[in-house]
Amino acid sequence: MKKLYLTFACCLFLTATLYSQSREYKIWQFPKDQLPVIDGNTDDWKNIPESYIITIDDMKEDEGKHARPNTSTLDISVKVGWCAGLNRLYFLYEAYDNYWRFSKNTLSTDIFEVVVDGDCSGGPFIDRFHPDPKADVWERWFNFHGCHAQNYHIFTPPHKEDWCMLWGPQVWLKEKPYADYAYNYSFKEGESGKLILEFYISPFDHADAAGPEKSIPSILQENYYIGLSWAVIDYDADQEDKDGFWNLSDEHTMYGNASYLHQMRLMPLQSKLE
Repeated sequence: MKKLYLTFACCLFLTATLYSQSREYKIWQFPKDQLPVIDGNTDDWKNIPESYIITIDDMKEDEGKHARPNTSTLDISVKVGWCAGLNRLYFLYEAYDNYWRFSKNTLSTDIFEVVVDGDCSGGPFIDRFHPDPKADVWERWFNFHGCHAQNYHIFTPPHKEDWCMLWGPQVWLKEKPYADYAYNYSFKEGESGKLILEFYISPFDHADAAGPEKSIPSILQENYYIGLSWAVIDYDADQEDKDGFWNLSDEHTMYGNASYLHQMRLMPLQSKLE
């Protein structure tokens, strides 16, 4: 029995080492009768303690353009929630920007990039990081890219009818019932202002290009950890060069390697913590 405990402890240590971090990131558990309505309203999130909130002060601009955040030009606040028995991660993203760029249907616009690894399996998951560089290009795209971890380039605000680019062939992931979203903003292109984005996504241990029927959803459980990080890609007046790439992860390439995501704990209900 002692050997079993030691083995389990070693696994926990190795996992924690793989996902090194300076603080514990927590994901709020919503009771089933208090799930947030995806309507762009923040009222459903008011009871979440401040210790759960992740801000731009927890992020760094990792392309060398800014030494520290300046909240007068860009300010960010993120809350993440889950509910036992549902394969969903809920997000409330609030951002102030002094210049919003979103009118052109390209990736050279303001983006909230979210990467999730539902079972903390780690490792590369995009085609260019495939462990076998000689593998067929279509094999890498359809059978590797976005399969064990997923990357969402979420447009802020949306591009006409499209709310995000799901980076991979599993485009069904950004549609209901696997995702839903709502925006709340009043600014125009080039103006300053605050944006509220409320959405949920569904993590998969294996997301198949052929569809959900051939995929394996992640099982979210209390006190377990998932791999999760995000970046904010900020464009201002210069559409040829971004103003910043603000990253929650310590590694720029977290966008394609799940080993560089943070571990985030799926917290018990607040009543259990009191």
